[in-house]
Amino acid sequence: MRNEPAFLCALEMFPPAEGNAVLSCGRGIKGEVFEIRVYTDKAVVLITDGGPLFCRAGGCTASYPASDRLRFSAGQVYAIVNGAADQALFLRERELKNAYLTKNGCRVGISGFSPEGGLAGGGVTSVNIRVPFAGVYGIEDPFLPELLAETEGLLVAGPPGSGKTTFLKQCVHLLAGEALGWRRIAVIDERDEFSYFASHAPEVITADVIRGMDKARGIQTALRLFSPEYIVCDEIGSAAETAGMLEGLNSGVRFIASIHAASRAQLFRRRQFRLLWEAGVFSDVMLLSGAGKGSVADRFCREGPA
Repeated sequence: MRNEPAFLCALEMFPPAEGNAVLSCGRGIKGEVFEIRVYTDKAVVLITDGGPLFCRAGGCTASYPASDRLRFSAGQVYAIVNGAADQALFLRERELKNAYLTKNGCRVGISGFSPEGGLAGGGVTSVNIRVPFAGVYGIEDPFLPELLAETEGLLVAGPPGSGKTTFLKQCVHLLAGEALGWRRIAVIDERDEFSYFASHAPEVITADVIRGMDKARGIQTALRLFSPEYIVCDEIGSAAETAGMLEGLNSGVRFIASIHAASRAQLFRRRQFRLLWEAGVFSDVMLLSGAGKGSVADRFCREGPA
């Protein structure tokens, strides 16, 4: 279950009146919300494991879009997006071209405008704010420290929303802290989802966070400048990222990474995974279940040398 500070951090990008309205609706369930979805002129929806809850103007929620549901105008939604950019949208062009922003570790998906044309190219029709775990809670696996110490490379797979990023945060917490002896790790934080966590967790010490750089270039930067024992990155998939990992393998670094796949069969259908698996980049795979955040549904390892 997520904790309340993460929900409050997500509301920091809202203007005061709008943020207070959503906060009133979220009282009592702040720790259960993992997405805040705002649909321009239509609805504000809090997504929980129990399903969507529609915010009502009176400060409560309903399981259906009631006539008095909370609605934000196009101007109010634009203000939320501007808040996610710290009132400096012109400085966040790279992210906006990929239809997202990140603030306080919360990834904000933005729809309804032309990424190439910027926000002036069309109105924002919705935003989806993913509320992260504020810390490293929810992944309870007593064997994880031992696995991290012994693995030649660990891949965590799962469908969207299954807790892959949270799992990676737990790995960073263990590797860069006292539990595993302050290992040297480099985190390739392409979407700025780890930097807030790393800077606000005092026990995470020996983590070098490379922010805002694509994974292929970030891997090369880490190898060239930080001599890591481990490289942590999320959502691998491109050919360039695969090539970077193969080069890293030859440098003796171990990778901890995530990938989208809902089953073992789906995972083995992904060409990039097969290349990395056959080359020996990963020796262990953990498959998370989409039924519960951080729930491990399957795990397997390589038997013998690659």
